Amino acid sequence: IGRRWAWPLGFLGTLAGVAVLFDAKLYAESLLNLGYAVLAVFGWVRWGRTEFKPAVGRRTNDFIMAAGLALATAYLMNAATDNPRPLADGIMFAGGILGTWWQVKRERLNWIIWITLNGIGVWLYADRGLWVYAAYSAVMAGVSVWGWFRWAEPLKNSKASAQ
Repeated sequence: IGRRWAWPLGFLGTLAGVAVLFDAKLYAESLLNLGYAVLAVFGWVRWGRTEFKPAVGRRTNDFIMAAGLALATAYLMNAATDNPRPLADGIMFAGGILGTWWQVKRERLNWIIWITLNGIGVWLYADRGLWVYAAYSAVMAGVSVWGWFRWAEPLKNSKASAQ
């Protein structure tokens, strides 16, 4: 589970996507990849300090803020750019921040966010002719399903030991 090496790999992968996504006019996605790089450094440091214990916390405020950010981003992309899919781009932007933040905090629900975003990503990237990214999103949706079930085990074990 807590595979720390995934954070530097994610860092490199997200930096590679910045120009590709910008060229496809997915500006929020491009900016998001820069944010992913910053969060990857934070995740690598944090996951190096603590043993793996998935978090269970209050998530409503995080989700409401992400929804507001998605709508604001979509509005901005629609009003100020030639982005062809502003709502999808806004959802991917805000959801990506939320999913990565929850992953850094080891919140199990991050996997539901990633399953959803990767599903949207398959459509969005195919729509923009980014077939490699669409295929990658399909694979990552499968990885996210695996992560959801894999992270259930430590939660079961921690609940059993608490009783």
